[in-house]
Amino acid sequence: MNDFLIIFKNKHFLYLWSSQVLSQLTVNIMNFLLLTHLFNVTGSSIATSLLWVSYALPAIFFGPIGAASVDLINRRKILMLTNFLQALTVFLYFFTYGGSIFLLYFVVIVYSFFNQFYVPAENASLPSLVAKESLPQANSIFFITQQASLVIGFALAGVILRFFGFSGSLLLCGTFLFLAFISVTFLPQMKPQKKTPERLDKLLIAFFESILEGYRFIKGKRAILFPLLLLMSIQVSLAMILVTLPVLAQEILHVSVNYAGLLLVVPAGLGAITGSFYVSRFLKTGNRKKSVIELGLGTLSVSLLLIVFLTPFLSGILPAISGPILLFFAGLGFVSITIPTLTYLQEVTPIWLRGRVFGNLWFLITIATIFPVLFSGVITEFFGVSSLLVLIVLGLLFALYYSKEHGQSMIEENFTTQD
Repeated sequence: MNDFLIIFKNKHFLYLWSSQVLSQLTVNIMNFLLLTHLFNVTGSSIATSLLWVSYALPAIFFGPIGAASVDLINRRKILMLTNFLQALTVFLYFFTYGGSIFLLYFVVIVYSFFNQFYVPAENASLPSLVAKESLPQANSIFFITQQASLVIGFALAGVILRFFGFSGSLLLCGTFLFLAFISVTFLPQMKPQKKTPERLDKLLIAFFESILEGYRFIKGKRAILFPLLLLMSIQVSLAMILVTLPVLAQEILHVSVNYAGLLLVVPAGLGAITGSFYVSRFLKTGNRKKSVIELGLGTLSVSLLLIVFLTPFLSGILPAISGPILLFFAGLGFVSITIPTLTYLQEVTPIWLRGRVFGNLWFLITIATIFPVLFSGVITEFFGVSSLLVLIVLGLLFALYYSKEHGQSMIEENFTTQD
């Protein structure tokens, strides 16, 4: 607990963390409102999948540019500008939401465009604001926040809508984002180590050279590439599950779509929050990140298999009891994979490449989710959600096998090739 208290005494961390809290809470409230609205109107898993595709489209064209900009532009300015423009986007939607339902997709695209700059700036700023020995705790707090925001946002979205209405909910979300903008104004200047060219042609060349340098670094080190692929795969799996939440509620738990947030997201989020505390403690006491990751892969695989082959065949209220319990352990396994992997990457990535590495990570995650999410919608529509979960488990088991067979050699290779 003292390790976490040290982090909370760091005022710069608190400013960045406040921005993350408000941003994450906003996006999760809006996500659930839009997902349930689309599903209630269309009744189609494909329609809800297209919402994620809209979010992913800006990453195709602007993800690498956003990643490169983090290493060439003052990160504090990037955080300020993106938070402010996202707030403005939500406020403008407040005046126009009464139009076509397709306007929802456009708003998501615009919001995602600014996120291509905000996310890598946030991830690259964290190691600059806290000491290296405090990174596991800082990452745990950020991950706890992410999961807690998911729980609160998805669980309370219906309540917020009931009491404030759709327009009132938009005003609340826009206010959260504006407060996030205020918070990051108190951060210190985080200027790039490389001087930004003043001429436009040289600036564009520097951007593209910066992008290629990041990719060459990732490609040239297996010990960087595999953790990135693991994080990418686990986030893609999460996105595939999230867009099928309404179907999961109906087919697995046999409950109304309106209870999807309460019975699916809340227990998984609580499991992730619980795991965040214990995983950081395990890492602090000297447990190997590789062992914790493999334990997480096994826990998540078993939990999903039991959800598929046990929960749907129970009767009465048992599915609504066993499902949340298994999802709690699934959340525990998910965080046991994510935090050690992210911490490892932050430790071994040079500071002058962090923006590109983590920016490219979230860019690749977003790109990689487009076809799997659409694929998940088609699979769920025609073969049921159980088939989708089985495919995800097979991928997790392959990652577990690969880590056990080749993980140690990659780690040793990384240390022997470091400059």
